[in-house]
Amino acid sequence: MNPLNPLTPQDAPTPAPGVYVPGYARAKLGMIAAGLLLMGLGFSQFAEPLRLLLFGERARAEAVRVVKTKEGLPDQVLESDRQVTAALEPRDRSYTFWNEFRFADGQGSSFEVRAPVGSQLKPLYPLIDEEGLPTTDLVVYDRAHPERSAFPMIVSTWFAPGMLFVIGTLCAFIGSFLFYWAKKPIELPRLPPTAPATSTEKD
Repeated sequence: MNPLNPLTPQDAPTPAPGVYVPGYARAKLGMIAAGLLLMGLGFSQFAEPLRLLLFGERARAEAVRVVKTKEGLPDQVLESDRQVTAALEPRDRSYTFWNEFRFADGQGSSFEVRAPVGSQLKPLYPLIDEEGLPTTDLVVYDRAHPERSAFPMIVSTWFAPGMLFVIGTLCAFIGSFLFYWAKKPIELPRLPPTAPATSTEKD
């Protein structure tokens, strides 16, 4: 065992005196792979909304109802804010409220879609806005298949996938940097020899 580098792993070359080799190349490859996996997972979740935002059609969608769901129970359809208020569950997070919207495409055909993100405790949007008009939001949709839609103004459409992508990118970048130096010898600074301690005797 090299006294100057007692923790050198087996996959690293034997260092010369005064040289340190970081090693652990396999672990750093695993870090890169984990980062790429997170990047792919995040991208797969926002790729479709991004495609629709860049190349799809746009329209204003009108909120028409709220659907209250819970696993094991039938869905409850709420068509007014009064019904929504009566159905709120301020302490039970097992319920999910989904806003459903209606929009018309360029040919005048009407489509109803559910927002891709639900909310606990209360819906993301009221059915009626502060001016007493139906709540509207921007929707982007595929011209050939208008039922394939996304709501770019909903933060949750981008936040979680974006965080996965950013964390994965950082993980892959740091792992690549560490892997680059994994088998490269790093010269250690040489310390000057210390003078032996001398004892003095009293006369």
